[in-house]
Amino acid sequence: MKRSQKKQRERKQQQKSPVLLTGEYDVHYIGVLDGMRAIAILIIAWYHIWQQSWLMPIAGAVNLDWLVRNGSILVDMMILLSGFCLFLPYAREMVLGGKAGTCGEFYMKRVARIVPSYYVSLLIVLLFFALPLGEYGNDFSLMGKDIVSHLTFTHNLFGELIRGTHLNGVLWTIGVEVQFYLIFPLLAKFFRKQPILTYAGMTAIGLLSSYCISAHFATIDQSLYVNHTLTFFSVYANGMLGAWLYVLYAKKRKKRTTAEGIAGIVMTVGGIMIFRRFCDWRMTCGEETRWQVNNRYLLSLLFLLIVVGAIVALPWFRKIWDNRVMKFLAGISFNLYICHQYIAVKLKEFRIPDWEGEELPNQTGDVEWQWKYTLLCIVLSIAVAIFMTYVVERPAARWIKRWYEKRRKKEDETVRKA
Repeated sequence: MKRSQKKQRERKQQQKSPVLLTGEYDVHYIGVLDGMRAIAILIIAWYHIWQQSWLMPIAGAVNLDWLVRNGSILVDMMILLSGFCLFLPYAREMVLGGKAGTCGEFYMKRVARIVPSYYVSLLIVLLFFALPLGEYGNDFSLMGKDIVSHLTFTHNLFGELIRGTHLNGVLWTIGVEVQFYLIFPLLAKFFRKQPILTYAGMTAIGLLSSYCISAHFATIDQSLYVNHTLTFFSVYANGMLGAWLYVLYAKKRKKRTTAEGIAGIVMTVGGIMIFRRFCDWRMTCGEETRWQVNNRYLLSLLFLLIVVGAIVALPWFRKIWDNRVMKFLAGISFNLYICHQYIAVKLKEFRIPDWEGEELPNQTGDVEWQWKYTLLCIVLSIAVAIFMTYVVERPAARWIKRWYEKRRKKEDETVRKA
């Protein structure tokens, strides 16, 4: 009973807490992050579609081949942004006071954001594609393992499922995120009390796991270990550190200055230029996957430099990332991410658009087909993402939040009656 009363007092205190402002530096909603998330996911989608089309992004002097070929490493940018956004409320609590919210509220928000679209997409793929097309054959063991592991967000812990799942290959990232969510409230608690020690510990876990994988690279199941949750601990750590340092900076700097804005632009543009060099380095190293494991921590620091630079940049530069188009794309970004690769693979499998002969059109250099296929993938992926966002995700999220509020009110009433 005492625990329930304590929770009730915490919620009342949270409701009474004033809105915390820090001048021109917003520590509640940072619109630039929408643009960063949207761009990262668009490049990842471009990469997966390009894997099927081989449509080269080269037009005269403009050559973006380096970008599309390295699109997969933008997943690390997504993870960094996740760490930043997850910890931002706790960073406000550390620096400015107030309350970050209860553990129950944290899990409720994560469930409302991820579970409805994720489960519906799994159901659609299973019932309309995997089973009717007989993709599992008579291997009921694989089918059961594939389904159960995806439902429990543990599919990224099995190498054979990462390589051969029939339920959408990109979902391994969602497994990583959910597994991190489970322990995040505890990590956030440690970080608030001992930020440097917690950061060092998380970074050490990420670096040590990456080192062990790299040292035994030739003898391990690379598909299983390269993107293991532990290797992303250092990336999450940099995101959490970035949120904390940003709120500290926002508290001290009440007003933006032109010099700070210019410095922010230099940070972002310079970071992008360095990222270009990283991409060249990765493409010429001969072991691209191993490179990603070895440089995951360093790459996330570079991404943090780009993100923070854009946040403090001059208004016109921030507008590139913070505008209505970017907000819209960020709003559908989760569903765009989970649907785009499966759509691209199935369109090609079903020969849509059709092509003549048996040889794949991307191998014959059929440019007309490549363009038609690429545009169809983009349009269909965005259409499906819009549908899933506004018909599935958001209505379900509203229902989950209403259910949670009703449950909370009942608990409060029980405490008052007691």
